[in-house]
Amino acid sequence: MQRIIAVTLPPRLGTGFRWLLASSWVSNLGDGIALAAGPLLVASQTDDPGLVASAALVQWLPALLFGLYAGALSDRLDRRLLVVSVNLARAAVLAMLAIAILSGTASIALILGALFLMATAEVFADNTTQTLLPMLVSRDDLAIANARIQGGFITVNQLAGPPLGAAMFAAGMALPFIGHAILVAPGRCW
Repeated sequence: MQRIIAVTLPPRLGTGFRWLLASSWVSNLGDGIALAAGPLLVASQTDDPGLVASAALVQWLPALLFGLYAGALSDRLDRRLLVVSVNLARAAVLAMLAIAILSGTASIALILGALFLMATAEVFADNTTQTLLPMLVSRDDLAIANARIQGGFITVNQLAGPPLGAAMFAAGMALPFIGHAILVAPGRCW
């Protein structure tokens, strides 16, 4: 097992990078959970396919709308503070959504708004995480560090998270959102 860890995370990348990578992977797992759970939550509220599709749209739209702004802000602000702040905002929105689901007051508008806010915060967190890499690893190691961050994104956000989110939703409608809030809550890996 130690050999696998040493190959995946060479010691020369440092402890700071390992913490950043762990934080990124954990947060991206939560984001992947929401990719499936968001549209499923809307589908549980309505039979309108347009509204269900809107749930997926509002989760992907912020990257298009705010990607460039997130990059510019991450270059101008305290990066660590920005990641912690947007993750705190995400956790708060997720907690409110979970409370609304549990109390039976979650409307489609509330759900779509929460999904949009969570996805917007995700854009800022993911962009800023990328800008932290040059601060943590040497120039020669940037390629491997970036590959580890992106490999984790693809694996946990795109492949593992959505089926897990669907399974959690089947177990309880609020469960994936509670889990997502726990996974993105700041302070775990910082």
